[in-house]
Amino acid sequence: MGALENFLDVLCGPALYGIVFMYAPFMSFRALNTPRGDDEKQWLTFWVVFSAFQAAETLMEVSRISTLVPYYLQMKFLFTIFLLSGGASKIYDTALAPFFLSIESKISEEDLKLMEEDQVAFIKKYGARTFEKATEKIGDLKGKAGEKIEELKKKET
Repeated sequence: MGALENFLDVLCGPALYGIVFMYAPFMSFRALNTPRGDDEKQWLTFWVVFSAFQAAETLMEVSRISTLVPYYLQMKFLFTIFLLSGGASKIYDTALAPFFLSIESKISEEDLKLMEEDQVAFIKKYGARTFEKATEKIGDLKGKAGEKIEELKKKET
């Protein structure tokens, strides 16, 4: 990591966390406490997209892919600014909504109702099996990513 990247980390890191842990929650709070409905949708869309990004980022960290990307924190900062300035609705409309609609179409009406009305019962019904499948998938991804990283390291030397 170079001096410029270190310097930018010092600037972007605190700014990013200030946005995500102070500004966005405060604005969400304000949106929930105003009679307008459009601001609630804006902030809910931001949180859905940001959460999806965080989930993807967790997989990248487990596989160490993010360590191979120079200026990663700065790109994350710019991406968050993009989300705040209307990008969240664009990503939601073009990628996440179709993805979640395809998942929703595979869930029975009975299970959707159970998911909405009694989350604990839904988790009891599906939780352990779903957790086991997710754990297996993460293990598979981690193994494949580790192999790819080793390939990249060999190519660099």
